[in-house]
Amino acid sequence: MAKHVSRWLVGGAVVAAATLGATALASADGAPADNSSAPVAVEDFNHPGPAPYPNVKLLRGDGHIMLSDCAVDNQISVLSFDLPNSSGNQICFRATSSTGYLALEVPNVFRIRTDDFSVNAKLTTADGVQSVDIAKGTAASVGIGSGTGNGKPAALLELRITG
Repeated sequence: MAKHVSRWLVGGAVVAAATLGATALASADGAPADNSSAPVAVEDFNHPGPAPYPNVKLLRGDGHIMLSDCAVDNQISVLSFDLPNSSGNQICFRATSSTGYLALEVPNVFRIRTDDFSVNAKLTTADGVQSVDIAKGTAASVGIGSGTGNGKPAALLELRITG
């Protein structure tokens, strides 16, 4: 008999706890929050922050090429006459994957160097758009630095990790 009573008491306690919990939930404010000003949770591939220099624009990317400190290894370095800084006229990026994309605008680029990944760079000059492939662990002179294109300034438009 004592077993039956204790079962009934335990069962009654569980029912009472469930009822009280449901009552507490039901008494909470039932009005949904206004989420109309919340940001959209869909990736738009716009770069999340400003560039460190006023004449550089970071536009869009897939998140695999990120702005980096120039003292870090495994990176892409872009040298420009319009970036006079303590890092030696350069802005640096870190690659986090064997593929990646970043649309940007860096004026007066004269050299691009890459460490651990092959890179394709799209540049524009007065003569039009050109594409330059840079092998892993090498550098390429572009624009005024290349000695081609009559030494015309080049603006970097796009970086792509190709392997």
